Amino acid sequence: KARDPDVGCDMTCMVESRGYAIERHYATTPDGYILGMFRMPRAKGEQAGSARKKQVVYLNHALLDSSWAFVCNGPSESLGFLLADAGYDVWFGNNRGNQYSTNHSFLALDSKAYWDFSYDQMALLDLPTHIEYVLAATGAKTLSYIGHSQGTIQAFAGFSVNQTVASKVNIFVALAPVAYVHHAQSLLIRLMMELRMDVIFERLGIKEFLPQSTGIQQIGPLICEASPWVCDRILQAVVGPSHHMNGSRLDVYVSETPSGTSTKNLVHWGQGMRSEVFQMFDEGSIAKNVARYGQAAPPAYDLGQVRVPTVLVTGRKDYLANPRDVSRLVASLPPGVLRRHIDLPDYAHLDFTWSVTAKTAFYDQVLSMIREAQP
Repeated sequence: KARDPDVGCDMTCMVESRGYAIERHYATTPDGYILGMFRMPRAKGEQAGSARKKQVVYLNHALLDSSWAFVCNGPSESLGFLLADAGYDVWFGNNRGNQYSTNHSFLALDSKAYWDFSYDQMALLDLPTHIEYVLAATGAKTLSYIGHSQGTIQAFAGFSVNQTVASKVNIFVALAPVAYVHHAQSLLIRLMMELRMDVIFERLGIKEFLPQSTGIQQIGPLICEASPWVCDRILQAVVGPSHHMNGSRLDVYVSETPSGTSTKNLVHWGQGMRSEVFQMFDEGSIAKNVARYGQAAPPAYDLGQVRVPTVLVTGRKDYLANPRDVSRLVASLPPGVLRRHIDLPDYAHLDFTWSVTAKTAFYDQVLSMIREAQP
């Protein structure tokens, strides 16, 4: 078949090619990471500078993903467009180390120090930086937060620790929510864990995992065009099967995904599978943990401290946000925090952003809950 024009079409391209306005923003974390952010300030055809103050929604992406996932299926199917057309001021974050956030104030991209991070830093540094930037830029007092996968683990961690930032979020919509990952079935992460790939990578000096520059995003579309079956199996090994994906757009998806992260971040996910605790990165020895945390074991994140009104959207076929771990997450939240739980019997991990049925399955409900939550 002819190559889809969306293959290799990045965030700006995907939005502008549909006739919508998009802005690029940069926010710097306290430790010097320059995070690339995007903003869709208005609906299609809406005049610039419309006076009314809009309510703000901020979206944060999954592991090995980027803000692109929220626009990947165009205006009638992707959440970013649906929110813009519903009248919201829509912002998208990108965590350190993905393709839109690879700049730093003083560290070189190929240095070991640059890649010395996991989702702890995304929770404790990237999350507050994103939120404070958006509120300062818009003048809004609060925003609605939508996270997918890693975008939820960093929020559960961040909101449990930083009540100042948490108080600025009027609703937290968690798509494929993760905190505990002990029962996750990702073949890739489990394999890395069992083979102690972190040690191997450390010895080989591999700091960045699945970077864009490796050519995966060039090779991916070719594999998917030549053999969709092989392409599908590779994706299944990472995140499990998808039942609602537009198979004819696989070449488009893999031209922008995976979006890269640190090896240390994947190791942290692997540690969560090995243990049953939701905790900070384990440095691997008592001495190293004491040096970093002042205690022998890494500090645990206390979900009992989460105060943000939360909506969970879960899938029974999700390999990463496994239903058993989700049940434990629900039981760990304080009374009254969980406002709604939408459980989709046949949804898998990628369906939350790649599905062609998501609008009717749950996006419409999410939009109405955000409308109710906004002050």
